[in-house]
Amino acid sequence: MQKIKKAVIREDLFVLTGSMEEAIILGQLIYWIDRMKDADKYKLEERERLDNHLADSFKHGWIYKKAEELAEEVMLGVSPNTIRKYLGNIVEKNYVKRRNNPRYKWDKTLQYRVNLVKIMLDLSSLGYPIDEYKQFLRSEKNDASSKQIVLPNVEKVNSKLNGCAAIPEITTEITPKINSETSSSNEDEIDIYDSNQFELISKTYLSLSKNKKLSSNDEKAIKDVVGENWETHRVIGWIKECFNNFKPKHKLDNIRSFRYVANYIFDQAYKFEQEVLEDEQATGYIVQDEYFQRYG
Repeated sequence: MQKIKKAVIREDLFVLTGSMEEAIILGQLIYWIDRMKDADKYKLEERERLDNHLADSFKHGWIYKKAEELAEEVMLGVSPNTIRKYLGNIVEKNYVKRRNNPRYKWDKTLQYRVNLVKIMLDLSSLGYPIDEYKQFLRSEKNDASSKQIVLPNVEKVNSKLNGCAAIPEITTEITPKINSETSSSNEDEIDIYDSNQFELISKTYLSLSKNKKLSSNDEKAIKDVVGENWETHRVIGWIKECFNNFKPKHKLDNIRSFRYVANYIFDQAYKFEQEVLEDEQATGYIVQDEYFQRYG
């Protein structure tokens, strides 16, 4: 049975962002925190940032999220480009951090990280209760999680700003689907991916080609692909596409070497990069941070 989707409008996030759409999107990104593979490390990092004012420490808690996926999840009935604009507004307000993949320069799927400390401090200053967020930062797996979370003293003001009336929490049934693009950018996991990529590509190719072993030319071609540092799940997907799309001209026609597959992979990578360039031109967003410059 298909799971029901759920989108939430929170009064506190609405007043915080000044936008119903941004509030829904921000709430959805917060929803994903507990579903990240490094959720506990993220929560510990946020507690340390809150206690020690480590404003520039944003190592954990990054998720891969395409605008197309987010548009489907929040059900606002707007295009992915419009979702990107809303995300840009939230980033400008510093409630969410945004970057490109710092390890795989070619990968243009943007990563996002919720700045929960900033959200908590600003909500507190607006007079909203933040016990729910403080409880959210607790982790059963870490002894430090039992430590009481205390916010710095902030001046509280009336929560009904500029005549904003209270907005009830509205829910429509939603549980976003999880796929390979929605995952934490845990650096330890990426290292494991790196060390196994040659083996995973080899096994996939041998399984589909029915060959018993790799030739020296096959190994060289695989190394050429591995050297590009493309994400493993993309490469594996392209290998399968190559075999699925291959149309033999006669019964003896088949894919005889990985070099043929490698050419297909490079073609797909080029097409994907062109799509990213078109997307950048459409949205006007290009990463400016010196550590996350566009590849090439």
